[in-house]
Amino acid sequence: MKKNDPPTITEIARRAKVSIGTVDRVVHNRGRVAAKTAARVQKIIKELGYKPNIFASHLSRARVYQFGVVLPLCEQDSCYWRASVAGIEQAVTELNHYRVKVRYFFYDRYKPEEFKKLETKILSAGLDGILVAPVLHQPVRALIEKMPRHIPYVFVNTTIRDLHPLSFIGQDSTQSGLVCGKLMSLYIRRPSTIAVILSVPDDPHIRQRADGFKAAFPDGSGVTVREYELFDLAHHEKSAPLAARILKENPDLQGVFVANVAVHYLAEALQKKLRSRHILVIGYDLIEPNVSLLKTNAITFLISQKPERQGYEGVYALYRHIALREKSQKKILMPIDIITSENVKYYTTR
Repeated sequence: MKKNDPPTITEIARRAKVSIGTVDRVVHNRGRVAAKTAARVQKIIKELGYKPNIFASHLSRARVYQFGVVLPLCEQDSCYWRASVAGIEQAVTELNHYRVKVRYFFYDRYKPEEFKKLETKILSAGLDGILVAPVLHQPVRALIEKMPRHIPYVFVNTTIRDLHPLSFIGQDSTQSGLVCGKLMSLYIRRPSTIAVILSVPDDPHIRQRADGFKAAFPDGSGVTVREYELFDLAHHEKSAPLAARILKENPDLQGVFVANVAVHYLAEALQKKLRSRHILVIGYDLIEPNVSLLKTNAITFLISQKPERQGYEGVYALYRHIALREKSQKKILMPIDIITSENVKYYTTR
């Protein structure tokens, strides 16, 4: 908040480390709020000199806010998108009093030709704003270009160059890849070889992760980085031959980096073939198969993208902009958390 800006509910919530809904309940003395929390919020309200806008408050509750949510099918990417939906639903529950509703539009990321039908439904839905995971860059770009300019949109997980969403919520892909590379460089012997697996075609943020990872091993580092592409890695019958090929072609293999959620397929295949030998494996996301293999050390490290928080923040970004008319934050970057078998329980306990 700038020095001369009037205090907002969002700023109070940020300072008190609570939701906007909690601040609203304290301001208007409705609903249950723990005494300590209420006292903390009231203290910040007093410090900032916040005065509720009664007119805007009543006006905002006089209409329903309908947000569209455009995501890949929940069962795709090893069910990664279920976590995004959970975060979205949490935000909608908190904002229910403000008449915030969402309508889901799920697409098959492996059938871009079908997105056109979904596009027609989205454009005719009468939405106030949309939250999009633009995994299919070209179809999503076409959708955005056809949307009325007054309808704001938020990108989660990845973004599209040359487009200007209200907010992008996700990780810095290049930096997350670099973190993985630096992490691996601490553990491997030299000289050695590392394999980088690209399992999603034409995905710029996967490419950025791989490039960030490779930047940790410049010429003269004593490490050779070899890329492998297998775009249907998410099938056990495909991952086993790839694991065998990588091991055969690289007898000095020390590590494997899988640049997306599909790491568990290759980790499981490597585990079956290696037996006594251990190879460092790094990948992404706390889905159940990945966590299980992390606990057995078949996967060494995971990077959490916090998909629940991405979905949650996306809904709130739209609400703040449309209902509260607050200035939006252009980038909400997720932390690059390194998850191990020792600390994973602190990230998966609900």
